[in-house]
Amino acid sequence: MGKHVYNFQIRVLICQEDREVCAHALEMDLLGYGRTEEAAIEDLCNLIDCQLTFARAKNDDSLLLFPAEKPFFKRWEAAHAAALRNEVLQDKPVAITVKAVCIALDDRLSNLSKKRFEPVELSRA
Repeated sequence: MGKHVYNFQIRVLICQEDREVCAHALEMDLLGYGRTEEAAIEDLCNLIDCQLTFARAKNDDSLLLFPAEKPFFKRWEAAHAAALRNEVLQDKPVAITVKAVCIALDDRLSNLSKKRFEPVELSRA
């Protein structure tokens, strides 16, 4: 049985794009969208969950963190500094803490997707 524990923080830049709110997870370079800030963050959390699941399925932790370009980190830092001074900017800084535990009950299960199954004829009674 294998156990993998993930515990990291992701900076999220919230901004308005046209008629939608965009939530950009900077450490993973994932974008969630929604009509409201809450909906965009919920969409982003679903994407983060999918990325964690995919990385575990591939047994490749290098698929987890893929940083966004530096200008987005600078925008987050500027928005964070402005929030600390109680200033209002168009961008908004948010942080999401990811805590995930992945448990593989049997390593042989990961080989099932590689197995070729022979077609079986079905008969009806």
